Amino acid sequence: MNNKISKYRLPKIYEKGTDNIWTDPYISSRLLEAHLNPEFEGASRKKSFIDASALWIEQQFPVVSFPKVIDYGCGPGLYAERMAEKGYDVTGIDFSKRSIKQGKVSAAKKSLPITYIYGNYLTWQPQEAYDLALLIYCDYGALSREERKALLTNIYASLNSGGQLLMDNFTTKQLEDFKEETSWQIHEESDFWSEGMHVVFNRSKKYPQHTILDQAIVQKVDTMQVYNIWKYFSTKNTLTEELEEAGFTVQAYYQDVAGRKYDVSAETITIVAKKE
Repeated sequence: MNNKISKYRLPKIYEKGTDNIWTDPYISSRLLEAHLNPEFEGASRKKSFIDASALWIEQQFPVVSFPKVIDYGCGPGLYAERMAEKGYDVTGIDFSKRSIKQGKVSAAKKSLPITYIYGNYLTWQPQEAYDLALLIYCDYGALSREERKALLTNIYASLNSGGQLLMDNFTTKQLEDFKEETSWQIHEESDFWSEGMHVVFNRSKKYPQHTILDQAIVQKVDTMQVYNIWKYFSTKNTLTEELEEAGFTVQAYYQDVAGRKYDVSAETITIVAKKE
């Protein structure tokens, strides 16, 4: 089969694409723009929600009891900066080199002593222990079962005894109205996926294990990139089981990381879990 044609085949569940949106030089710049837009809810949540969330986190995990914080998937530091301003000793790790660079520049301008690390949190091993770990904006849902297990194992190991994890994820409620779709479009100018003229083939596909694929195949004159974006949707039970398997004890459930009461019909779930 022609190599280019073969790239259009339906991938196996959690199969990687040829490229990654967080490391692609052009797309990562567009994602950073989205991160830093206070009114856009895409790469991160809106500023008003992040402010409310950071305030709730400070109330639930006071700095006197949880002084050392690690933010997994910190992006350009939207939470890290707010926590540092409250007196927490904050470390952030992210897979996007561009986001980490932006975080360092912003922290320096504001004289905030945040430690930023460019790396893969699935394999990175911290050299010190923390009191609170954050995994916010449904990063968990982008991972395969094996990757989720590896991440929770790493987070557990990074915490002091009594340390806690605050994390959220999509719920299966979002799957109820999901429709599989396939489309393609010619772009004569630059857009999110590429600079210059290009064609984008989009496919949304439902898989087993409460998982969907949002795929974009970007064709230019001489190149073709395949971006497989996976989304895993949790239930209260499945998320609890995965946390307990990693050694955590679940402390509380919420609807979101701003502390709204847990609602079984909500599209996200937030969990607080403890390392005994």
